Amino acid sequence: MQMTQWSSALLDGIHSLEGGILPSLVGEPEIHDEGIPANLPGAWVGLVGDRLSLQLGLVAEFVTLELLTANMIGKRDNLTDLEITDAIAEVVNVIGGVAKRMVIEADPSLRSGLPMFLFGRLRVPTGTTSEVFRLSTALGELHLVSISDSSDEL
Repeated sequence: MQMTQWSSALLDGIHSLEGGILPSLVGEPEIHDEGIPANLPGAWVGLVGDRLSLQLGLVAEFVTLELLTANMIGKRDNLTDLEITDAIAEVVNVIGGVAKRMVIEADPSLRSGLPMFLFGRLRVPTGTTSEVFRLSTALGELHLVSISDSSDEL
């Protein structure tokens, strides 16, 4: 599967959440050519099958993730780290689910992993392809990151 097919599926996932779980975007998502932003926390989920594999992440400054969580659950004060990490993990899981539905015909064995939240620097393995979309919202800037095995071509 070409990275552009994953990209299209992921962007559809973002747009399906816009105005609901995610605040409205300011403009369209843009490719972030500087690579994966360093040291940003975020949630990740894997989509793995016999022929396709992708790691999907939604990363941002922690204050932006906090604002996004407050917007989602309607609680403005005293958000716990657990509430924030759970909410962002759920967002990335939903985006991954939408993308999975769009590419499942290319690999019917495709399965979603469990989402996880990571703090710190992500190291991308050699032999993979990554793509980063910058999503500008009223709450701040988010980055949707995809890392795919370079052999994911159908």
